[in-house]
Amino acid sequence: MVEQAQQAETGEAQRVVFVGAESTGKSTLSEHLAHAYGTVSVPEIGRFIWEEKQGKLDADDYVEIAVKHRQAEDAALPHARRWLFVDTNALTTLLLGIQFRQVGDPPPAALLRCADDCRTRYAHTFVCADDIPYEEQDVRENEAWRGRIQRLVIEDLQARGIPHTVVRGSVEQRAAQVRRVLEDSAA
Repeated sequence: MVEQAQQAETGEAQRVVFVGAESTGKSTLSEHLAHAYGTVSVPEIGRFIWEEKQGKLDADDYVEIAVKHRQAEDAALPHARRWLFVDTNALTTLLLGIQFRQVGDPPPAALLRCADDCRTRYAHTFVCADDIPYEEQDVRENEAWRGRIQRLVIEDLQARGIPHTVVRGSVEQRAAQVRRVLEDSAA
């Protein structure tokens, strides 16, 4: 909340993050809203590193993903107007690293710090529901995996006490749900 309050006081754009399992529409929604609000979005940095390394990652790679993602957010923030829409965050990075058994127990301290910062880093957290058709891709698992990860994402947010809103439906329906929450919070 401290980071969010500082952003609001300085008039700096506030970060809005979209989380959820793969193929839940996070990228599409983030880009759609950035266009609608005339601002910028930050893509999922982990996807680029995952594809580059063909899914063969280790714990250090997950730390790199989390750090580079934060750097991309920080670099985009001065260019954002009112809202900075962010596709995924370090919580999801940590969760996926553990689920893929590429991050051991205990996870690297730097990765845990990035994940813990998600409590205060974002003004709003939206979970993209898994109610849209699963889109097959070479770098993705399968629809059953998506459902499992989706449940874990929501459980993790609840366990950490991070307020969140689940958005459902088409891109337009999801965007309308997000707009209502953002406009209500600004009032």
